[in-house]
Amino acid sequence: MTQEAVPNTTSGLPIPPQAAGLPPYAQLLLVLARLDPDADQVALARSLAGRDDLDWGAFLDAAARHKLLPLVGRHVHTYRLGRPARDAKGFPYPWLFASAHLGNRQRNQALSDEFALVLKELGDAGVPYAVRKGFSLAEGLYHDISVRRISDLDLLVDRSDAPLAHEVMVRLGYLQGNLAADGDRIEPFKRETQLFWRLNLSNQLPYLKAGNRPDVSEYNVDLCHDIFQRKSGSSASAAELLRRRVPVVLCGTGTWVAEPVDALLDLCSHLHKEATSLRFIEDSVDLQISKFLDVSLFATGFGDSEWDDFTDRTKQYDAAGIAYYALHHTELLYPGSIPARVLDTLRPEDTGYLDQYGTLDGQTARWSLPFLDRLFDTGRGRDSAPSNVPHA
Repeated sequence: MTQEAVPNTTSGLPIPPQAAGLPPYAQLLLVLARLDPDADQVALARSLAGRDDLDWGAFLDAAARHKLLPLVGRHVHTYRLGRPARDAKGFPYPWLFASAHLGNRQRNQALSDEFALVLKELGDAGVPYAVRKGFSLAEGLYHDISVRRISDLDLLVDRSDAPLAHEVMVRLGYLQGNLAADGDRIEPFKRETQLFWRLNLSNQLPYLKAGNRPDVSEYNVDLCHDIFQRKSGSSASAAELLRRRVPVVLCGTGTWVAEPVDALLDLCSHLHKEATSLRFIEDSVDLQISKFLDVSLFATGFGDSEWDDFTDRTKQYDAAGIAYYALHHTELLYPGSIPARVLDTLRPEDTGYLDQYGTLDGQTARWSLPFLDRLFDTGRGRDSAPSNVPHA
């Protein structure tokens, strides 16, 4: 923390309880970290933006780090936050936020065009799959591909279909490797990386193709065979989830996504994995507000029957602890997102694990900072134990 915490009110406007005690830039980001802020939230954002002690460099860094910069950019334009109002200063450099928003739309459209071809070719080859996260959320949940940062195309694919999927990806110019320093080619993964992933992870090594664009350095396709990691103690295979998949249109083409209950459980598992894994902590991308926003938006669309199915399925997969981790922290950031009865049903007797990390890496440790402080502590990666996980 580089700024002094602020009181619970600013210019007479209430600060959300989850933001109390955080520096002004963090409070402002949490206020804007929602799809459709209401009038009071917009007014609060204007008031916070007018503070003389708000660190705009820290705000910009946090918005980018939490993958919220395009969404903030849309808010700056939609609510004219770059313009002074009622003696309150507007956002500085509004063109910067607008460029992030519009540039993300252009980037995601390029990804959409490329991934539409991948989806079509996989379908034509007879590979059953379902789209995870990414465009299934941007189009189906946010209803605007410009506001959500998308990194890759995540697909559920049964392990037995991986060889056929590999043939399709290679035919389309994809290789399993890293983008070379020159940005023009893909270098194969080292042997030890290939061995580690094969023995420990539920995903294939990512398939990459050089993007050769200033906004798309690479196209990345990730094939997942189980929504839980091997060492998590839980398992929900792609084959089982694909039997419940539902048809949709994404990227302008007919495709498939996981059934909603499975999709939310997948989001919870993904959030928990990255929040507690050393590899992500070292890169300071373990805790990103955008992931909790995904869960909140998805959860608020559930009714009683969906929640009943969710808790039943979570218990079926012995994944109550994983689901509770994601839902508990989502409720801290977005109060009212998760029904109390769901949290009560899933809550383990011992919740001490909520402050642990590194367990899946075999190096369990405990955070000294509380969750909300960790969200904005950019030095937390330096404090974690060294990882033995090879980076892809």
